Parts: sequence; C-alpha cells; structure tokens
Amino acid sequence: MFHSRNNCQLLLKSAGLSTPNFNTMNHLNYEFYFLFQVTCNNANETWQEPLSFPNRIVQDNLHSLRIDKDKRLFRYAPPSNKAKLSEWQQHLQQGWKQITACYQDAFLPEAFMGVALLIMNETVKEYKVSCNTNIGKVTFQPATDNKTPNEKFLLKIASNELREIPPATLEEFEPEYQPTTNCYNWQIKISSSQPLNLAPMELGENHHNPIFAVYGLAHGHLPSTAANQLQNFLCSGDVALMWQVLTRLIMQKWQFERLDIAASELRQQLDSKNEIYQQIPDDNLKCANDKKFEKELHDTMQLDANAKQVLARLDAATKTLEINRYNLERNLHRSEQVWQYLDKTDKTHNWELTWQNDTEVPLLDSFDLNINNLKNHTTYIQAALAYLDGIRTRWQLHLDGQRLQYESNIQKMLFVLTFIAAFTGVVAFITQNPEDVAILLGIFTDNPQRITQIGHLLLIGINLLILIFFILPFAYLYLKSLGKKFHCWLKNYFEL
Repeated sequence: MFHSRNNCQLLLKSAGLSTPNFNTMNHLNYEFYFLFQVTCNNANETWQEPLSFPNRIVQDNLHSLRIDKDKRLFRYAPPSNKAKLSEWQQHLQQGWKQITACYQDAFLPEAFMGVALLIMNETVKEYKVSCNTNIGKVTFQPATDNKTPNEKFLLKIASNELREIPPATLEEFEPEYQPTTNCYNWQIKISSSQPLNLAPMELGENHHNPIFAVYGLAHGHLPSTAANQLQNFLCSGDVALMWQVLTRLIMQKWQFERLDIAASELRQQLDSKNEIYQQIPDDNLKCANDKKFEKELHDTMQLDANAKQVLARLDAATKTLEINRYNLERNLHRSEQVWQYLDKTDKTHNWELTWQNDTEVPLLDSFDLNINNLKNHTTYIQAALAYLDGIRTRWQLHLDGQRLQYESNIQKMLFVLTFIAAFTGVVAFITQNPEDVAILLGIFTDNPQRITQIGHLLLIGINLLILIFFILPFAYLYLKSLGKKFHCWLKNYFEL
C-alpha cells in the first residue's frame, strides 16, 4: 500500500463550472450523500440495482454516480432558499423519497449503507444537529478542543490569491448522547412517512445497519464568487472531491462499526465464559455430571464456531478498509494531476488543497485507527479462543478418563457374567443329567453315585466362591461411587 508523507499541495481550478445551490445571504448550505450497494444478498438471493440505471443520474436537486463499479452514491442538495438547518430531517426524508422513486419497485432497503450530512458555511463551530434515538437524543457537533488542528481537520483548502483568509477546513462532527450510554454503534432508521431516528446496531450479517455521520466545511469569509467556486470544486465540479472522500468515509464507518460491535459482543462472551470456567478447580470436575459436562463442551464448541465466523469477517473487513484507504489516497493523488492540468489552461483562480502534513494524515489516519482496532479484536479473540480451547481440552480429557473407567468396569462385568453363565451351565448340566455323569464315573470307580453327589457339592461350593470373589470388587466399586456422590453432595451443600 502506498503511504506518502510528503506535503502534497493540489492546485485546484474552479473556473468554467456551474454554480451550485448556494445561499449568498448567510452562506449556509448543506447536502446529503446516500451510499448504496449495487449488488447484495437478500434472503439467499442476489439482488442487483435496475439494469436501466445509467452510470450517472441527474435530476432536480439529485445527482447520482456509480463508484468503484459496486457502489452508488446519491447527492441530494435542498434548494438554497429552503436551506434551513432546523429542517434538515425533512429534507433528508425528501431526498430519500426521491431516491426510492428512482428504484421504483426494485428498491431494496438492505442495499443502503449509510448517509452523510455535509454542512457548509463561513464557520460551523456553532452548528449542532440533533436526532432522536430509541432511548433519548443524540447531538452532533464539532469536535471538542481535546484534538489538535492537525487531528481535527481532515482537509484544508486555501486560496492562492486570498492568503489573508484562513483556509477552509473539513471536519467530522462528534455525537453526544443524552442520556449517556455505553452504546457507540448506531444505525439510522429512515422512512418517507415516519420521523427518522437512530437505534443500536443489530448483531449478525443479515442486518445491514446503515450509518449516519455529519461533517462540516468551514470556508471562512470568502467573497461570494470564491465561495461558489470552492463549493463547485468540492461538490459538483468535474472532479467533485467530496464524492470520493465522503464515499470512502461512509464505507469506512459502515464496514468498521458493524464488525466492531460484533467483535466487542464476542469478546464479552468469551471473557464471561473463560472467567467462569477458570474458577472451576480440577477437584470440582470429579463431582460434575457427565451430561452437564457434555452440554458445556457443546456450548464451547458452538462459541468457537461463532468466533471463527467473526474472525473471518474481521479479516475480510480489515482487507476492505486497507483497500478503501488505498483507493482514497490514489484518488487524492489523481485529483492532483487533473487539477494541475486544468490550472495550466485557465489562470482564473487557484485553490491549494492540503490533506497531509509532515507527521499526520488525518483523512487517512482514521482508516489506520480502524484497521488497528480490528486487528486488535482479532488478536484478542484468537488469544481468548486459545485459552478456551485449553479449558475444553482439560474437560475433554477428564470426560474421556471417566468414559475409559466406565468402559473398563463394563468389560470386567461382562467377563464375570460370561464366566458365571458358563460355569452355571456346567453345573446345570451335571444336575439335570446325573446318569450320564454316573456312567462316565463308573469306568473309574465302583460307587459312581457317591462321587456324583460329592461333585455336585464341590461344583456348587466353587461356584459360590467364584461369585463371592467377583462380586466383592463390584460391591466395593459401587460403595465407592456412592461415597463419591455423598462427598459431592456435602461439598455443594456447604458451598451454598
């Protein structure tokens, strides 16, 4: 992956481009950027956007462009005379309604990845955007002062001819939740007829969990012509840098937050299980019920399978973020070449774009942070799985030992029963056929009847001795088992 740390300054020409919807009275303008997948899976079927969709769609206040062949971005710009920030939710719903009309009957909500609100004015530090949640309210506002300017501003755009005016800056608004919550992964719920709200993301690949983000572009006190040219370049010109930047940022958030909540939930489950299993000493294993043992082992195997699925998704998401980071960096460098070429043909106005400095690349550093967080999740889950596998192996060895002991006892019992059955058969034969035995003994003695009677007594006595010899060990094992159960019962009773 290409990582450039040299100062990159982009000469941007905005002459000859159409003027966007811009309110010259107070310089306030805002737009919505909706990102959709071109194809996605729905109920084990592959959905695809209508084939009649052109690569570029142009309507009143709505423009669309296919990005990277598998994404489609819609830009909805409310009319300038209606650009009141207090009415942003109504305009967002109006844009949503216009977009769904483009799809007609082929619209699939699961293809929606998220929406970004871009606010533009001389300054944005006083702006706040509020939205309801299922537990209260969230307010998006510019980042607090705990960030340095290099960390806070994703882009800086300065005029080469108006050096006395501070450069325009792009920054991300931070959410503040009321009441305070530990949930940091939210999805937006949009409807053409119902008020929009944010809800916690749902676990599972079947939930699309579209994200919502707010960005602010503060361009300072530029003359109206310069401000128009700047917004043209960023939002509706031939290059339209915001299309590429906001597309990557939406994809980044959508990919990261869905996996972040899945990995965090899995880590909690693994920690909980490992903590419980760690507190079980080996002595307690002797008192555990085999059926309960097998159920616990089955649960750990199910958890292991779920964890491996999440690990596979984490690996795919990490690679996707790396690709999106590379594509964004490549687009920024490509924009440099395009606008440098345009600058040579028209000297009307120059813009200088700074998106990295000697030490930081704020626009790309967020990708690196998300990538490192996902890698950290992966490392932690792998370590927790290794620990869980050790516990499961210890339990499995104990269970196998119990089974081997049971099998050995069963084999001994079968041997004894077989021997007793055979010996009993011989005794029964002699008892039921004494004349045959007497004839056989008559060859060797003159009193076979007496010998037969003595033989009967000897056989019965030997049989009893054998029964006693084999029954006593089994009686001992049975009493030992009862003693073990009684010991476990006492132990559990006193632990309670």
